[in-house]
Amino acid sequence: MKIIIVYDSVYGNTKEIAQAIVQGCQGDHEITLLKGDQSKIDDLEESDLLIVGSPTHGGWYIESIKSFLNAIPENGLRNKPSAAFDTGSSKENEGFLIKFILNLFGYASPRIAKALTNKGATMLGSETFFVLGTEGPLKEGEVDRAQNWAKMLIDKLSLVQPKQ
Repeated sequence: MKIIIVYDSVYGNTKEIAQAIVQGCQGDHEITLLKGDQSKIDDLEESDLLIVGSPTHGGWYIESIKSFLNAIPENGLRNKPSAAFDTGSSKENEGFLIKFILNLFGYASPRIAKALTNKGATMLGSETFFVLGTEGPLKEGEVDRAQNWAKMLIDKLSLVQPKQ
């Protein structure tokens, strides 16, 4: 199986989660990890699974991921199994203002999932991984959770795609 993970990171937390997803996908798979500004639409053509991730900024994904998603032609991901992830502040340790912003705007992964779906993708999952504060570090246990999420995606994919 060929897996493409496209991500970008500002403080390194999203990169750490992307690398944990690679670890969770290990097995008999070809895995390519690309930063958003290094990825090309041609990279997606022969992939069996596309995973896209970004830090959350004001409820949205960052510009390099926006550019990547916008470059995908209409219906360019027709029935492509896909997943979305983001990193964002956990509400539990934040003050009123950050909690208010998070409640108002939410996280990037549902918006990434919607953009992928709008391009024709079949979504297997969408997940937020939490950082402490704005810059991190990642909340304890998030790397393990990302690895387990990746394993769950592989299991879901094996249910929708017959083995070759």
